[in-house]
Amino acid sequence: MGNTMALVVADNRQNPLTPSGLQYGFTLIELMVTVAVLAIVLTVAVPSFASLVNSNRLNAQANQLLAAIEYAKTEAVKNNTVITFCHSDDGSTCSAAGTAGWQGWLIGVAANPTGIEAGSTMRAGTLESAQLVIRGSETLTNAGDQIRITPQGLLRTDARLPLQATLRVCHPTSSINPNSRNVRIRSGGQLAVIGEQNDGCPAP
Repeated sequence: MGNTMALVVADNRQNPLTPSGLQYGFTLIELMVTVAVLAIVLTVAVPSFASLVNSNRLNAQANQLLAAIEYAKTEAVKNNTVITFCHSDDGSTCSAAGTAGWQGWLIGVAANPTGIEAGSTMRAGTLESAQLVIRGSETLTNAGDQIRITPQGLLRTDARLPLQATLRVCHPTSSINPNSRNVRIRSGGQLAVIGEQNDGCPAP
């Protein structure tokens, strides 16, 4: 009996290295420092991330336009026929872009004198983000926002004249520099995407 009591007393003794009631966590000062550091990081990181996202949107939209025109050139040469790349509001007929800029585009067999033949639509696309604006240069606007591509892969206006034009994809913000991508179109069929800063996103 005595031995048993001694054992119990020994088990209840506290280890001086692990005092009872010891709690682990952060002090108020440590929490305040952590919150302050986090606020600084977010202040720097959030605008940078937003700028990256918007820049990627610009690149994606500009590259989509370039790829669409390249596709139209390929189809014109492959099928030995005139193909039209044009602005379209409804995805089925060519139309002139309004003051809001390009809302979509269309590719099909060219009709005479303008537009595409009914039922000949090959591809269609739309403006991917409401935050972006697409505007055409004056030469493209004067051509009815249409590009006729010959069987030789040459780019022409609706009047069959050599076309030098630009489609500008722009984000109306100062947080991106450059905030626009110019899809440059040359009559010989050469295409290029060039970054450029354009406050207010005017037509090229």
